[in-house]
Parts: sequence; C-alpha cells; structure tokens
Amino acid sequence: MRVNAKEWLEQVYPLTDDILVNTLQLDSRYVQSKDVFLAIPGVSQHGKDYIEQALKNGAALVLTDSGHYEDARVLVLPQLMQQLPALAARFYQTPAAEMTLVGITGTNGKSSTAFFINQLAQQLKRKAQVIGTLGYGDFNQLTPLANTTPHFVDIQAILAQAKAKQADLVALEVSSHALAQQRLAGIQFNVAVFTNLTRDHLDYHGSMAEYGAAKALLFDSAMCQAAVINVGDEFGHQLANKVNLPCIVYGTPEQCRGFKRFLAYSDVVATPTGFTFIISSKDERHSLRLPLLGEFNIQNVLAAIASMQSLGYDLATLVKAAEQLTAVPGRMEQFVCDNEFTAVIDYAHTPDALEQALVSLKMHSSSHIWCVFGCGGDRDKGKRPLMGQAAEKYADHIIITADNPRSEDALSICQDIAAGISADASYQIEPNRQAAIKLALTTAQPDDIVLIAGKGHETVQIIGQQQLNYDERAYVQQLVTELSV
Repeated sequence: MRVNAKEWLEQVYPLTDDILVNTLQLDSRYVQSKDVFLAIPGVSQHGKDYIEQALKNGAALVLTDSGHYEDARVLVLPQLMQQLPALAARFYQTPAAEMTLVGITGTNGKSSTAFFINQLAQQLKRKAQVIGTLGYGDFNQLTPLANTTPHFVDIQAILAQAKAKQADLVALEVSSHALAQQRLAGIQFNVAVFTNLTRDHLDYHGSMAEYGAAKALLFDSAMCQAAVINVGDEFGHQLANKVNLPCIVYGTPEQCRGFKRFLAYSDVVATPTGFTFIISSKDERHSLRLPLLGEFNIQNVLAAIASMQSLGYDLATLVKAAEQLTAVPGRMEQFVCDNEFTAVIDYAHTPDALEQALVSLKMHSSSHIWCVFGCGGDRDKGKRPLMGQAAEKYADHIIITADNPRSEDALSICQDIAAGISADASYQIEPNRQAAIKLALTTAQPDDIVLIAGKGHETVQIIGQQQLNYDERAYVQQLVTELSV
C-alpha cells in the first residue's frame, strides 16, 4: 500500500511536501525503502537508539517523541504515544466500525477459543480470521507471529490485510503482557472473553493478584462492549460479579446459578471421539455432539458459542454449527486408524500439561493409553523425571523419545526422564522420534489411544545446531493412512 504522509499527518505535523510511504515499522531491522520507522519506548529500550539504522535502511520518515535531530526525515511529536493509536488506525484505514473484534484472555484455551470462533463464523457464511499464538489469518493458513498479541500498530496492519480479504470478524488472543504494557491502545473489542486463570508468568507479574489484575484490564468499558466469562474458574466468578457490561457466563448449571445470561453444560457423556452433552440457557436446551477430545474443549466451545451469541447469532444455529468443529492443529488433534486405534497429537510439554492430556484421554478410552514423549535439551532438567512420573501415573504404555535435544545427547535426556519412572513400569526408550511413533502405532491394539506429546503444531526438530524439517502431524497422518489400508 502507498499512503501520502502529508495527508496522513496533517492533523499532527505540517509537512510541506507530498511523501508516499509504504508501511509502519516498530523494528528498525525490518525497515525498507519508503517505510515509516516509529522510534517509540519499548519494554527495555527506546526506539530512538535505532533511528540511524532505520534511516540507513531507507526509512522515508521517522516519528519519535523527543530529542533534536538535524535530519529533516526525523519528526518529533511530543504527544506521539497518545496520538499513535489513532494514527495507526488512520494509516491502515481500519475504522472500528468496519471490524468486529473478539478478544480472548486467560491462561489456557485462548488459541482453541479463537479457532472455534473462526470456524463457527465461517460455517455461518461470515469471513473471519484469528490473531494469536499460532499466527494470524484464516485458521487453515496462518502466518507466524513473534508474540501472542502483537503491538497495536501491527494489529492495525493485520486488520487491514483481513479487510482486504473481505474478512470483518477477527478473534484475537490477548496476553497479560500485552494488557500490562498497553500494547492494545486504541483497540476496541465488541466482545471480551475470559477462559481461566492458573499459575503462569509470575516472573513478569510478580504475583497471582497482579497477573489477574492484568487480565481484568480487558473488561473495562473503554476496551470492550460485552463480556463472556468462565464462572467455573474462581477468578472468573469474581470477575463476572464485578463487570459492568452485558455479560454471558458459562460453566456447569451450578456454577452459572445466579447469573441472568448463561450457557451451561450438563449430562456429559464421553465417546471414543468426543462428547455428547446438553447445552442450556435460560430459555433453551439443546443436545450437542462434539467431535473434540478433552472436557476443557467443552468449555472452549461454550466460550466461542457465547461470543457469537453476544454478536447476535441464534443459539440453535450455533449448536448445529458446533457439531462440525475441528481441533486446533496439534492440540488434542485426532488421527483415527479405521477400526483400530486413535492417535492424538498434543503440544503438552510440561508435567502438568502432560498429566491433563492423559487424564482427559482416559475419559474417552475403553482400552489402553500409550504415551510417546520427550523433553527439550538445554532446558529445565528438573521437569524430566516429573514428566516420567506423570506418564507412569496415567499411561499404560510409555515410549520415551527425543523432543528438541538441541546440544544435548537425546539418549541422555531420555534416561533423565526414565529416572522418574518405576523400574517395573512398562516403558521403552527409542531416541529416534519417528521410530518411536511408528513403534507405538504399529503395536497399539484396537481401541487403544496413542498420545504423541510435545511437538504439536511445530514443523521443525532442533538437533544440535540444525533445525530439521519435521512435521509430526503430516508424519502421523501418513502412518495412520498406511495402517488403515
């Protein structure tokens, strides 16, 4: 795109010449000819330190908030940080009235909820996209991102791309860091969603109280118009009682008691490939057959349905659409071998996440649970035996293998994991990850579930200094197809 900087800045800076510029950049390393570099304060550095580099890279203009510069291309706007949200929206021509935004915050479930909103919208013939941990764009074809929640300048650029593809609904993961650092300035959400709050990021926030307070910032009327809140979570229950916004809560009937608008789930029956349950509101009651594993996904789907309800969609229509939902790539994603076993790929790579995944799969299993997993090299060694303990506690068969060994010896990492497993437990060590997966899938019996944990959606494996192409999802699909013949 080309923007006339004279017209764009006319309300804040009087340029005399017409200057055509391409895009706004926050990182001087990415500046190219005709770009605008925004030299603004960061978390630990100020962009002013990189003005010279940006100019060398071809910046047509630099905007900053202080200092004196001889180069006419450097414009000093003392109120830049207050003006920038509106400037970014004007530059990318993304007025709030033309975009419907759903912001999702919480420790877990943000990616899944965003994906489910994207899918529901598309089934209802509305073009939608996501922004989050796995990237941005249509959920089927994502462009990677450096941060779960980009800076508001980059968000405006992404929204402009979505608009160019006729998408007008975007589900955006909102991290606590982004809220605390005001990286969402000027972004107005039609709906804000809270999923849950568990221990995380205390190295940054300092305490659970501060972590929760950062999440709660999203539910101010200055940032959102309506709320969807999980009242099965203790912090969520408190939040729902405090918000001064139109609100739909979700949880079990007991958890939703006392709230005027709610979505409750009950009568849950686990099947080999998902759940059947009742979803109810004050005035409606529907049966839903959900093709997703893990009870936490019931909650994520309720969050997505409630979000779409807040946007005016009919509950019965949404329930019907939810029966067609598919898992987030690499998150409890099923690969079914006809009349045999089910392979499940999940990103779980901590003891708690591995335990939750295995416990969830127990609900769906009528036979044995296999667990194929490893631990990353050059990372927390203390969690290795804990991962082994979790696997032994909840899996019937264990195959320990490599994850991303990096500079460490893969066999040594496997042995560290095995140190947490009882000597008489059923486990094997196979450092070659593909060989370990093939061993599990060719040995599994009918109705077994094979959890392959750790890599999830990733498409590389780091061995030594090399990043080798390795798409676990494609590999497992290939094996399952071969074994189904």
